[in-house]
Amino acid sequence: MIATLLVGGYKAPRTQAQAESEQPVPLQAGEVENAHHLLEPSYTEKLQEWSEVPIIPNIQIAVSPSKDETNQGFIVSQSESFGYGGDTVRWNKDAKVTLNVNVKEPGLYQLAFDYYILNDSILPTEGYLQINGQYPFYESRRILFPSLWENKPLAEKWDRYGNELLPRSQKVKQWRTVYAMDASYFHMDPLKFKLERGINTITLVNTRGEMLLGNVNIKVPDQIETYDDYLKSQPTVDESVKHMETLLITEAEQPLIKNDSSIRAASARESRLTPYDTEKQLLNIIDPRSYEKGGQSLTWELDVPQDGYYRLAFKYLQETKYDLPVFRRIEIDGVVPFREVDNYAFHYTKKWKNETLGNGDEPYQFYLSKGKHTLAMTVNLSSMRPLAEDIVSKMKEISRMTLEIKKLTGNKADANRDWNLLEYMPGLDKQLLKWADDLDQRFLEISMLNPEVEEIGEIVNLKLASKQLRTIAKNPNELPNRLNLFSEGSASAAQLLGTLLQKISESPLALDRIYLFQDEDDKLPSPNAGFFEKLWEAIKRFFLSFTNQSYSSTNEAEDELEVWVNRPRPFVELMQKMIDEQFTPATGIAVKLSIMPDENKLVLANASNRQPDVALGVSNWIPYELAIRGAAMDLRQFTGYEEIVTRFSKGAMIPFSFGDGVYALPETQNFWVLFYRQDILDMLKLSPPDTWDEVVEMLPELQRLGMNFYEPLALYKGFKPFNATTPFIYQFDGELFSEGGMSTAIDSEQALEGIKFMTDLFTIYNLPQDVPNFYHHFRYGTMPVGISDFNTYIQLKAAAPEIANMWKIAPHPGVEKADGTVERWAPAGGQTGMIFNGTKYTEESWKFLEWWLSTPIQVEFANLMQTTFGMTYMWNTANLEALEQVPWSEEDKQVVVEQFEWVREPSRVPGAYMVEREISNVWNRVVFNGDNPRTAIDDAVVRTNREILRKMEEFGYYADGKMIKPYPVPTISTIDKWVERK
Repeated sequence: MIATLLVGGYKAPRTQAQAESEQPVPLQAGEVENAHHLLEPSYTEKLQEWSEVPIIPNIQIAVSPSKDETNQGFIVSQSESFGYGGDTVRWNKDAKVTLNVNVKEPGLYQLAFDYYILNDSILPTEGYLQINGQYPFYESRRILFPSLWENKPLAEKWDRYGNELLPRSQKVKQWRTVYAMDASYFHMDPLKFKLERGINTITLVNTRGEMLLGNVNIKVPDQIETYDDYLKSQPTVDESVKHMETLLITEAEQPLIKNDSSIRAASARESRLTPYDTEKQLLNIIDPRSYEKGGQSLTWELDVPQDGYYRLAFKYLQETKYDLPVFRRIEIDGVVPFREVDNYAFHYTKKWKNETLGNGDEPYQFYLSKGKHTLAMTVNLSSMRPLAEDIVSKMKEISRMTLEIKKLTGNKADANRDWNLLEYMPGLDKQLLKWADDLDQRFLEISMLNPEVEEIGEIVNLKLASKQLRTIAKNPNELPNRLNLFSEGSASAAQLLGTLLQKISESPLALDRIYLFQDEDDKLPSPNAGFFEKLWEAIKRFFLSFTNQSYSSTNEAEDELEVWVNRPRPFVELMQKMIDEQFTPATGIAVKLSIMPDENKLVLANASNRQPDVALGVSNWIPYELAIRGAAMDLRQFTGYEEIVTRFSKGAMIPFSFGDGVYALPETQNFWVLFYRQDILDMLKLSPPDTWDEVVEMLPELQRLGMNFYEPLALYKGFKPFNATTPFIYQFDGELFSEGGMSTAIDSEQALEGIKFMTDLFTIYNLPQDVPNFYHHFRYGTMPVGISDFNTYIQLKAAAPEIANMWKIAPHPGVEKADGTVERWAPAGGQTGMIFNGTKYTEESWKFLEWWLSTPIQVEFANLMQTTFGMTYMWNTANLEALEQVPWSEEDKQVVVEQFEWVREPSRVPGAYMVEREISNVWNRVVFNGDNPRTAIDDAVVRTNREILRKMEEFGYYADGKMIKPYPVPTISTIDKWVERK
């Protein structure tokens, strides 16, 4: 095992020979602890522990937090409590509300809260809950208080092409009552809490948002009755009353209310959808990708003409989950009428289908009185909970076993070395076979959800993972060399299970119409068009394809500024609306946005003189390639450049610089920061590392417990790009290129030190070399700390609700200098805006680019993105002034703004791609082949310099073995010289 020796207080790494000479010793049972047990038990585990604890019926205790003396500083009077029937308390960030509840009988109780959301943020209000000073189970670390949303009518409903615009969401503020629920919604029943006889203290601590808190109700809700009991309890209807012959139709894309602003309508091309137009795009369905997360709910209003029993049908499409149904909870007037619709299955179908709610033999009948009623559908994931919990357990066990194996082998795979793992890990083969049996059993259980098919394709990963485990179990001693099948490859058992876990956490369903009817003979409209109808529609669309298409780059703009945008259509529609409403009236400049067909074809478009005037959403490496070929316009010539450029990170401007010009401005910006699980680090009494030295110091404790640190180099197989390697070079004061640009500088002592440390992390300190998906490992605690980017941030926000309050971000680890400064240099990447040299509208183009990148417009667009599409559609603007105002977590924004001060993109020179490639080759040679870093770098320098000189000759900087003219390599100092920072 590769380890460290203490020599005079300095931790000297053992040599490769020392490490390989060590003989492994049998691991004692429990030597590698499972980090999962450092945290509170899960809710499922606690329910099993409480199986003998009674649930007390017919109990209801209402407690007002305003009556407790400890909450006096938060009290809001009844007159200022928006119509509530008593005093309330204001519950805002970090506020701690305490209640003392006197319970006569010990048992399991559920907690319901009266609340009124105060803030306008798209982010939900949330906090954590403790009973008698302790978290009763892990899920109590995050309790949500959802907001309600409605679609805000638009002043102008159509875009310039006649297509229907997506309405914006606005928050509905009213008093609500909600039970404490599992934030992941794998448990759809309210959480139960064990309360002892006598005084129990309930503590609520706010972690985000602001609201008024009314009564807290301790009670047990009534059990949902069966359909047969429901029918017995409903009124008898006079048979002489004539049944309603009219079919009541509700358009699903027009809900009365929703509990998530991201649920939205979409336009689908199917002639039997309503509304529909062959030429225009009309909003006619609920977008299934916006209506798939557990707990998401839609509510419609039904106007019932007369008392009676009604049938309920939905026109739906569920073509995503192959052979696997998705489930919805159906509520009438806020109550599940009977048990059979609490978790109703909508089966897989390739075509639109009318589903009349029923048990297969006969449709259900719902009694509705005359007047208005509400119908709600909520995404229900409870059928997937046993599978999800088992997958999480298996992934943790696989991670624990992988660490045990690496401790035995010194983290060195050697195909020529034999191991006798069964001697050191008795029963390994039996354990692998048991896991495989468990997965096969889960496959059979889930298959019962759709007994009409032999195998459900959506969960085939269970079979594949089981097959991998059985293959390994045949020759368990080969496992050290087969970790790619076990835990460390994109096709490994662990990755297959992680991918499946993400898939079963999603439950998409498209909806077109809701039907309410009485007569059994009523025939619902056919959900799909017939052959001839489809043929006629196809013919019409074929001929329409020869006309101008909306947002198409092939449309020629006359007397309009043509802007190509490398973004999805919904984003472009939103941008065009802002331009038509604000920019054009203010400036008189007409602008036509087009969706960019392929940003890599911008060079070809310029060569054929079909380039746009402005391009947005362009990857940050493209402007340099266009500039060096004379296709991009120098932005330093424009009035206002010096003012606008101060809004951006200096280091982000480096790749746009060529010669004395700057040829683009950053539009969006990625960030690389430290992600850490606060809950796990607190349990381990560890702090998030600020420097690389602190990372190295925490590794032994993490690895002892079956965990590790994630470094982004492990994400990339084979080729390691600049964004993964340059932080080590720049933080150790190295450079990529010599001052004249004619050679690389990676052989300097500073660069060598950085590269050597970069490889030592994997050869000496045992960081994992292959991690296809950090998100999975972070979510389930096997890698509770690591460096990642904006994409991971979005993933965790969108798809890891159960740990939402347990993870945080911090600046990128760096190298501490003699003056105490920690240098955290890291690239950012992102997208840019640029102007083409071929434009006829030079000043107009600049005015548009200046307007679009201005602080007020960037803030407005960020807000519109989230209110229109949901909180996970975060606009990572490169404008630092705007970033401080976007609707993100304030704590996270401060970290990102701090890290943006340390952005440093690699300089661009002809042949820079060879430097990137050779640094990657050095890493591979040292880590995989055991080469000496100095030797590997010396070989890389020879190849790199030869290619740089060849490219310099191509662009006229070098000829006949001599430099014709120097190539100024842009740095942050260059940017500083050009712009006087305010």
